[in-house]
Amino acid sequence: MLNFLNPTILIAGLAALIPLIIHLFSRRRVRVVEFSSLKHLQTMKKQQVRRLKIRQILLLLLRMLILLAVVLAFARPATEGGSLGSHASVSAVILFDNSASMNREVRDGNLFELTRKRADQLLDTFGDKDDVALIPLFQTDDNDAPLGLGSRAIAREQLECLDPGYGPANLQLALEQAVDLLDKTDNLNRELYILTDFQRYSLPDTTMLSGCRAHIYLVDIPLEESDNCGIVDVDMGGQLLLPGHNFDLTATVKNYSLRDRTDIIASLFLDGHRVAQTDVKTVAGEETEVRFSRAVSQGGFHSGYVELSDDEFDGDNRYYFSFHIPRQFNVLLIGQDDVARLVALALAPSPSLNQYWSVKTVEPNGLAGTNLADYDVVILSEPTELSTTHIERIKSYVRRGRSLLITYNGISDTGFFNEYWSKTTGLVYDKPARKEITRAGYYTFESVEIDHPVFSIFEFETNQIPEVKFFTLPRTHIIDDAVILASFSGNHPALVENAYGSGRVLTFTGPLSPRYSDLTGHALFVPLVSRMTEYLASDLSSFDRGFFAGDNITRSISLGIAVSGSLEMITPDSLLYYLAPEEDQGNLVLRARPTIKPGIYHVRYLGREIDRFAININPRECDLASVDTESYAKAIGAQEYHPLEEDVNMAAAIAEFRFGKELWPLFLWLAVVLLIAEMLLARGIPSEDEA
Repeated sequence: MLNFLNPTILIAGLAALIPLIIHLFSRRRVRVVEFSSLKHLQTMKKQQVRRLKIRQILLLLLRMLILLAVVLAFARPATEGGSLGSHASVSAVILFDNSASMNREVRDGNLFELTRKRADQLLDTFGDKDDVALIPLFQTDDNDAPLGLGSRAIAREQLECLDPGYGPANLQLALEQAVDLLDKTDNLNRELYILTDFQRYSLPDTTMLSGCRAHIYLVDIPLEESDNCGIVDVDMGGQLLLPGHNFDLTATVKNYSLRDRTDIIASLFLDGHRVAQTDVKTVAGEETEVRFSRAVSQGGFHSGYVELSDDEFDGDNRYYFSFHIPRQFNVLLIGQDDVARLVALALAPSPSLNQYWSVKTVEPNGLAGTNLADYDVVILSEPTELSTTHIERIKSYVRRGRSLLITYNGISDTGFFNEYWSKTTGLVYDKPARKEITRAGYYTFESVEIDHPVFSIFEFETNQIPEVKFFTLPRTHIIDDAVILASFSGNHPALVENAYGSGRVLTFTGPLSPRYSDLTGHALFVPLVSRMTEYLASDLSSFDRGFFAGDNITRSISLGIAVSGSLEMITPDSLLYYLAPEEDQGNLVLRARPTIKPGIYHVRYLGREIDRFAININPRECDLASVDTESYAKAIGAQEYHPLEEDVNMAAAIAEFRFGKELWPLFLWLAVVLLIAEMLLARGIPSEDEA
């Protein structure tokens, strides 16, 4: 069967009619006039005239055949078999798995390097006229290399420059790119090769190859059962971190092998030093938690990692983390009543505690000369005594990512509060607290969110919530997305948390005045106020979790000063990048890139470190379990596929499935031969004028 690889050019075959048309329109109509003298020219025989006409017809046919042969040559005719003609050209796409799971040790060496050798052998099967594209399965946004079919020399150069990545394979994207390239090619042979470890978590969501018109080859690589354990998470449990106070760090270790492991050692490294080490016992297929308890002596940025002893896949044996402890909490307390004085005393009962925070108290009418940006937390003991101008200043302060604590003194104007503070706090006062009380009955704490950082240190799971008496309460309800962290008896909200812009707001609804409650005289008062302030002052999100290699990471930058230049980002391999911060909804953010390597990233401005975050290998890469080739082919939609086993001659196996002979060189030579014949024949025919 004859196929045309460039069939659209066939329409140009109509050009073969041009010589015929020219011949028909150029024929002269000769009028016959009898002259007596011409009657003597009977020597011209009819046979000579007939011979001349035949040569003219042959010349016309030769010219038409020349044009037709040239058109057919450009249309690239090809057959599915035959002994004549050259091999039909090949368009091939090679999907090469360079994900993190490939960088592991097997019996014969490093799996990635062994797969690279198989790909190099595969490239030897292509000729100089074939088109080849090499597509890595782990791709990042920083790879600006153009995607397209090229020579095998270009593909080999790309293969030599390819390094193992640190993220999962994106097989879905790579298949889409491969199908797009193969659909656009005109070559008769279309081939798709996949070199991968067949990791089950890399399978695509859709069967991309169900309609692909290409031979699909699954290339075997030396896989074997892996005896792997890896760290899938490190967590600090939402603790509030203070200098000199122990914090708990929990690492989750998963055993992916088929046997129990008792030979694992887990080490904790903090700020460049090994500070703890412990033995780990894991059950096959199960997770185990490893806990460390340490402290840091000062505030600022800190980082480290948890590391397991070596195994066949080292990529998941180290998990990085970072956290930040403010060097000093700066608290602004706004108020002049007894509640404000009691709160100030709870925060700083002695000068020695000023080591961790500084408390400044101002009256509501003295707020005009205060720069709110200098403080980590603002506490309002009476939110209804401020002017609308100062209220808007505080709201703007919270929207930019800072925190606010509001207390209730029992005499607040609830109507004023609802008008100016409800959207900020997520709380509405339905009815104020009674002014006159008998102390005959009282309310107590009924429930608290024991896992929330405000209450986690009190261990209310094992001990009953202390009985604190409130002799009157306002009637309130929450709105929008506010969350109740604690409730009074009768299901009245006690402590409400609300997100406002980029900041947080805590509202304590119970009256703190000693007239209405005994909380200020209770042993719970000082640690509760301190804990709420610590929670608001601490940036808990500075303990970074869930950042993986190749992710698009946006960091919020809070400097308190105008930024007039680029920020410096230092990668784990000590490379320096200058990045310009951007404005995003009123906040200054940094879009960090590149972030393709696991480790600790540092961000500096004017020589001062302003941010630090950790990048890790995606835990999906820890599970090295693979699927069989049949299941893999079904998942990608390959109705037919050809396995290329390790012990089979690759070139011979592929040649069995390649088909077609291209005939365009034959047609081109035919056009040349016809052209020579036309030239020779035309020399013996006189012109019409001579005739």
